Amino acid sequence: MRPRRRTRWTLATALAVLALLGTGCGAARGSAGLDAAASPPIIVDASRLTLPLDRYLLSPADTVLVARAYRVLLNECARRFGLTPPPEPPAAPEPRTWDERRYGITDLALAATAGYRLSPQPPPVNTRPTAPDDPRALEVLTGRGRRVIAGRTVPPDGCTGETKRHLNDGVLDDVDPYLAQRLGQQSYLRSEADPRVRAVLRSWSDCMRGRGHHYPTPLAAAADPRFRRGPVSSSEIATARDDIACKRQTNLVGVWSAAEADLQRADIAAHRPALERLRRSNDAQLRVVHDLHLTAHRGSHP
Repeated sequence: MRPRRRTRWTLATALAVLALLGTGCGAARGSAGLDAAASPPIIVDASRLTLPLDRYLLSPADTVLVARAYRVLLNECARRFGLTPPPEPPAAPEPRTWDERRYGITDLALAATAGYRLSPQPPPVNTRPTAPDDPRALEVLTGRGRRVIAGRTVPPDGCTGETKRHLNDGVLDDVDPYLAQRLGQQSYLRSEADPRVRAVLRSWSDCMRGRGHHYPTPLAAAADPRFRRGPVSSSEIATARDDIACKRQTNLVGVWSAAEADLQRADIAAHRPALERLRRSNDAQLRVVHDLHLTAHRGSHP
């Protein structure tokens, strides 16, 4: 069976993903689950929050693992043609689940030092001088150009194509790789119109106003331009703490996630065969990645 091309990779995309990831969609939710809940659970800490569609997405940790496997394979192929792969970029913070900050921050300890950021420290800046581009790199990575380089035949679609074929071995042809992601995006947007969500957002906004902040939603607070650049300020920390306090007072995360979970369960029922094919394909890719991981540690890890 010919593997389906699951990602529209270009040379720029491949390199950007590798640089960004260092290689980015039924755990407990606080003390209550979201499946078939008659009333919204009380959720104080969203660090383990998951939604029904998450079972059809690679986890954040698995996504990083796939990206690292991609790097290993791509680098191995590039070396065959005498190319020197770029240095390993620094690891970036990754969420514990895709939904950890879906409705805004909930980690009070982190907010006390980082405000709305993932870390109190700014992300590292790459000051390493950039080496001149090897004129062979584009031909080797894309397969567009000479068919033989350094005495070796360039694989179809270059090293990028070879790497994708290897990673997608066993992936089904009739899979829509973006189905769960699209449905998750749609359920979030639809949930904003749910009466339960609109009511809890009003309550949260009223709570924040009582503390001197004027935001319609938690994501509007997180997107405040004052909190996007520069060092974390005392004002940002105070706002973040109040944000979390108002979430806890109104149970915003519990109410919103329960409303969205209802929408996602209906979507799963409507798209179950396609989603199950996607889940099986994700499992097949992870089996390939785990096999590669063992091989890489036997001597070919970059």
